[in-house]
Amino acid sequence: MKVLLVQPPIEDFYDTGIRTYPLGLLYLAAKINNICEVSVLDLRTVEKPVKPEYGSPAELNDYYREDIYTPLSLFSGYHRFGYSLEKTKDIISSHKPDVVCISSLFTTYAIEALDIARICKKIDSSIITVMGGTHATIFPEYLLKSPYVDYVIRGEGETPLLELIKSIKTNRNRITVNTKGICFKDGDNLAMSDIHIENDIDLIPDRGLVDATRYKIGRNNYTFFLSTRGCPFHCSFCGKPPVPYRKRTIVSMEQEISECIDLNIRAIDFEDDMLTLDVHFFNDVLNLFKDKGLTLSAMNGIYSETLDRKTISHMYEAGFRRLNFSLVDINQHITKRGHRFYSKKFLNLLPFIESSPFFVEAHFIIGLPDQKPEHVIDTLIFLMEKRILPGPSIFYLAPNTPLFENFFDDDWEKHIKSLRSSFMFPANPLFHRNVTFSLMKLVRFVNLVKHKLDKNSDIKRLSDILYMNSGKMGLVDKEILTELIRNKRLICYDKKQKIFFEEKQDKPLINTFFKAIRNRYIKGFKTANSLFCDV
Repeated sequence: MKVLLVQPPIEDFYDTGIRTYPLGLLYLAAKINNICEVSVLDLRTVEKPVKPEYGSPAELNDYYREDIYTPLSLFSGYHRFGYSLEKTKDIISSHKPDVVCISSLFTTYAIEALDIARICKKIDSSIITVMGGTHATIFPEYLLKSPYVDYVIRGEGETPLLELIKSIKTNRNRITVNTKGICFKDGDNLAMSDIHIENDIDLIPDRGLVDATRYKIGRNNYTFFLSTRGCPFHCSFCGKPPVPYRKRTIVSMEQEISECIDLNIRAIDFEDDMLTLDVHFFNDVLNLFKDKGLTLSAMNGIYSETLDRKTISHMYEAGFRRLNFSLVDINQHITKRGHRFYSKKFLNLLPFIESSPFFVEAHFIIGLPDQKPEHVIDTLIFLMEKRILPGPSIFYLAPNTPLFENFFDDDWEKHIKSLRSSFMFPANPLFHRNVTFSLMKLVRFVNLVKHKLDKNSDIKRLSDILYMNSGKMGLVDKEILTELIRNKRLICYDKKQKIFFEEKQDKPLINTFFKAIRNRYIKGFKTANSLFCDV
């Protein structure tokens, strides 16, 4: 029996190239490879995005434009990141699969995932289609109502998929499976199951099923890595289903690291939800990576409240060079309202972190419930004055959260493309699109200044930026930055018509920001260089 595990393409204004490693599918492959012929097909990680069949959401056309230039750019064209439908059909046909298992992680990309199931049934109606992932876990009924979907797996899928494949091999017409986590059609009814949680998380994913050279951080082959699963917290803006926190054995991770090195993988990105929750265990994990020559990162999961100077130093010794912290908001009231821990320890550790050799990024959210635009400005100014790169995330309505249910109830399918950061959905009425867009541009402005400071220690005042050569687009950059700094107005440059024009924005908010930063300092990201905000 041939089983094909598929990562679908996505359609959006952007994709993060270093976030596409199909680790979950490789876990599934490792679980079932003894009972079937299994292949992993990554349809998303391709060299060049293409134009989708349908255009971008019309309400965003005034914000994300192609053929314009600005040094403060966000997104431009709406693209399909991955293979076209025609190419997808050809590739799947060539595999001649009996079962196709499709990853459906995010609700906003559920249509692209369902397209894979539809293509499979067009190729051969006897192909059995299985959907899994976070979206499948939250909305199994939605997927099973599709004529193209036969089974849905809820929760962690290794054991349920193993049992399902065994059942299909025994009797291809059998439609009942008494395993937790498997949902299916039973005549005109839908047979639902609870979420499955794996008891044994020491399984090592079968990384040999993908080409390691397709996944790069810089010039290094990278992979995702898990040392723990689950999270004990329940932040109100997080839509992940509740999964208990569990730790792997040291022995299994030691073996997995060895296998990664054998595959010429030189960079590891931890995907744990709570990587540093148990700091003693985390230090044991770090010991495994010492002297291995691997570059380590964790774009999620660094829980600052358990960290201390010794552990942070240990992280550097093990191979970490960049630290990503989740700040959410500098205002304690906002974080508490979101049932989120307030990063007191992070604030206390900041002087040490700033003096360390790490590059540090702090992520915060724009548009949270109970948040005001002024709160975001306060957070941005706080990070502006630190040797930290501000990392903004636009709040969106995540399924499986109270706010999502209050907004959409049962009609969420009509709004499926709005459930993403790039849509700038005004879940908080104070953050209409012009406000959110302006705040994102101001973050880009601060980060641009930080990067210029890192390259030039002679910059002492913000007004000095206006007299610097900015490269091949120097004159255009100067005009755009002058208009923002002097006149508090966002403009961009139309490359076809060769004219400047005003972008969508909230001018009073931009004025508020520049009033707030006057007589304050901006510090670099990679250096301690700083300048005085004189305008």
